[in-house]
Amino acid sequence: KMNKSVLAALLLMLTLSVTHAQNIKIGYINSLELLSMMPETKTADEKLQALAKDLEAQYREYIMEYQKLANQLQTDNAMSEIAREARMQDLSNLEQRITNFESSSQEKIQNKRNELYEPIISKATAVVKEVADANGYTYVLDSSNGTVIQAPESDNLLELVKKQLGI
Repeated sequence: KMNKSVLAALLLMLTLSVTHAQNIKIGYINSLELLSMMPETKTADEKLQALAKDLEAQYREYIMEYQKLANQLQTDNAMSEIAREARMQDLSNLEQRITNFESSSQEKIQNKRNELYEPIISKATAVVKEVADANGYTYVLDSSNGTVIQAPESDNLLELVKKQLGI
């Protein structure tokens, strides 16, 4: 009796898991393609480009200042030893400022990118979930990173999500 109960329970669990597995519906979407179509992405890209342009202008000023000091050191033979040492220290300090500026610029751009894109990605993710739920998808894979090798076009959610976003 005990074995029959255990066997019956196992068969019931197997039947339920097979039945459950038949209800799984998998869709996919290329998130990078979706993000590139969203108007918010264009605005974020423009803001990032403006920041990068400002940082590049400041960097060029530092480089010009550095070149000017370096040229003075090379060409001014009448400069006293004390003045030359002071200029060399100025040049060394400027080199350090340029190095610090380069690393902080990259950090500023990365932080700004995260700040600008986080709400866009959150919005896209929310709409993908909404569309998936509305259309009975259990799982949605992201094909932008190559995880989907083969899938029917009918399971591509991009058009449904674009429609939901109005793009």
